[in-house]
Amino acid sequence: MSKVPMAEQTSSKNPMTSAVLGSTFGNTVTRGKKVGARLTALLILCVVAAALAVGYLAFYWSTQQALNFEVEKEVRLVQSNLKVFRNGLANEAERIAISNKAYASVLSEETNLLLDEDLTPTPSTRGDRDIFVILNKDLEPLYTFRRDLPWHSEVFENQLRMQLHDTLSELKKKATTKNMEFRVPEPLRSQAPLALSMRDMVMVDGAVGLVTVAAITPSTAVPKGMPAVAGYLLWVRSLDIRSIRSFEESTGLSEMYITNNKPKATFERVSLPLLRRNGEEIGNLSWKTTAASGAIFTNSSPYFLGTILAILLMTIVILLRYIKMTDRILKNEADATHAALHDALCGLPNRTWFEIFAADVLRRDRKRQQITGIVFLDLDHFKQINDSLGHSIGDEVIKLVAERLRTSINREDRVARVSGDEFLLVLSHRSSIEEILETCMYIEKMLSDAFKVEKHKILTTASMGVALAPAHGHNLTELLRRADIALYQAKKLGRGRYVLFEKEMEDTLRISREIEEDIKRALNANEFQNYYQPIMDHTGNNILAAEALIRWNHPKKGLLPPAAFLPVAEESMLINRIGEWVLENAIKDGSSLDGVTMCVNISPSQLRHPEFPELVSKLLDKYQLEPSQLELEVTEDVLINYSETVVEVIERLRKLGVKIALDDFGTGFSSLSYLRRDLFDKIKVDRSFIKGAVTDAKAKEILSSTISLGLRLGMEVCVEGVEDKEQKDLLLSMDCPMMQGYLFSRPIPLGKFRLWREDMSEDHDQKPRKIRVGATQY
Repeated sequence: MSKVPMAEQTSSKNPMTSAVLGSTFGNTVTRGKKVGARLTALLILCVVAAALAVGYLAFYWSTQQALNFEVEKEVRLVQSNLKVFRNGLANEAERIAISNKAYASVLSEETNLLLDEDLTPTPSTRGDRDIFVILNKDLEPLYTFRRDLPWHSEVFENQLRMQLHDTLSELKKKATTKNMEFRVPEPLRSQAPLALSMRDMVMVDGAVGLVTVAAITPSTAVPKGMPAVAGYLLWVRSLDIRSIRSFEESTGLSEMYITNNKPKATFERVSLPLLRRNGEEIGNLSWKTTAASGAIFTNSSPYFLGTILAILLMTIVILLRYIKMTDRILKNEADATHAALHDALCGLPNRTWFEIFAADVLRRDRKRQQITGIVFLDLDHFKQINDSLGHSIGDEVIKLVAERLRTSINREDRVARVSGDEFLLVLSHRSSIEEILETCMYIEKMLSDAFKVEKHKILTTASMGVALAPAHGHNLTELLRRADIALYQAKKLGRGRYVLFEKEMEDTLRISREIEEDIKRALNANEFQNYYQPIMDHTGNNILAAEALIRWNHPKKGLLPPAAFLPVAEESMLINRIGEWVLENAIKDGSSLDGVTMCVNISPSQLRHPEFPELVSKLLDKYQLEPSQLELEVTEDVLINYSETVVEVIERLRKLGVKIALDDFGTGFSSLSYLRRDLFDKIKVDRSFIKGAVTDAKAKEILSSTISLGLRLGMEVCVEGVEDKEQKDLLLSMDCPMMQGYLFSRPIPLGKFRLWREDMSEDHDQKPRKIRVGATQY
């Protein structure tokens, strides 16, 4: 038979079912929740980061917009000043060019043309590096003036002609087509029509220059036969340091300079492109902006970024704690679910786990048309291990049993612990009943081997009830019930075995349950009655004690002996209520029988109850019976399953003055070592010893030795089952102090017991009358 560790099955059920049937405990559900928590944390982090980014961009955009607005104002201011400056140059050039003297001088080609003040700018408008060129009407240079250089014409030919070619051509074209439109009234000479001048920008010796080209024409009517335009005046004003400083003073700006390359845009500097007439960028005028918005962003940006970083770090820390807390919660949930589905002591699944798994197995095997076995297993006499060796040893035994059960089943099977010493097994994937019974036999053998716990060698057995699907049903609840019935039968048959469920067992159990309910009714209806059998002295003539024996006056079935209902009462624990009833009524009846000790049988369950001595004491006080007149009889079952609690209860009862008798001595698993503990005042030798002792020498010797043993140990001895005079005489010869049996009387009700006792007291020589109680002979 294959012995492998348990493997889990997979199923897409609810979380609890997945925890039972999943490949690993709660793995799928837990992993999904962990991934979900991390995705949620990532989403929150992205949202926070996006919000911070949007906030930063909004801050940047708003400051940029404010900066742009302020920069536009500065640009307009610079453009306005530049325009005023250019207009001033243009007006000066036009003042010179539109004059009769300049017109006549150019046409006459006088050599001292530029020496005339009227043909040159005034010192206040002339720059250090200004260039003046006089062109004839064919755009050829007549004279060139440059203050910082000698007189020459190369500057026009080398640098200006190509740059101003289009501008000069356009001005010439316009000037020659206007004819008399050049007539300008004297007061308007400073603002001549645009057609008389044009403006442009050029590069001269690597520097930017403002160019004004004006047509030279008379300020009055053009002489008849003469051209309207004598030539052209070209004035180049370099944007030198002095010009730049002038712009700074007029605009209130600072750190102005001209660069050929476009400066990189920043919050601190602004640049204005210098464009030629044809749109070509010739340079850039740059200055340090006074806009406060740029400074706000520049100064606030580190703090803003620091705040963003702090928020991000705080968010990350919170999310990490959230993930960690989620993992811890999921682990706690998994642990809680595991604890809810598994036994804490041995780690086996519990009943909840088993029911989920077994239901799935039954469904699967039914589809495959296979046999499933449900086994209810209970350890025999496990309480004795706990009581005698302690619960810690018992716990270790449970762990070892669980481990053996794990290794005793197939891979498809499962075992669960459902209570202290009870286990459930599902044996699946079987094709025949024999395979299931083979597994049960193997389990029985495995558990019968001794367990070694610390210094103890512990022997135990197990009782098993087996129910099969589909033979005994398909429903798990029904199969568990029938496996429990089979377990009950296994215990009833002597334990240490497995029993397969049969329909008759269910009928028997049903009858037992009916008797159990009937007993409960009878207790409430006071249908029980104590019968008493006398215990005689060694002569058989004097009554020393009376044993209380219960009878049931059933309204339908008549008088029932103890054997008809006490076994059921013992199984249902009604024996405690019945035992208490017998004890109370025996004490009450004993209070009216002077000189007679009342003997009452006590069940093992009563004797294991720590409060039993208090109950006895209260009843003795209630009915005013001397403790010495009460004798409690216990069977050897108490000794077989004795515990320290039982010993303590017996000792407390003896301290009250109550006598303790060992009933049915010599049967079962009697051990003489029990007599050494000084727990008993009397031994009652079982009736099996007296049978055949009259004729069987060995039986006679055993009986004699048993009586002698009890007497030598200082205990009273009573022999049960004396039914004829030969047995009485035999006991008399053995000096047996007490005897009990049908020879003297059967159990009789209290009233008839009094009459019988009175007859015995009147004449010991006369044989007492026989009293029959109904048709029952006990």
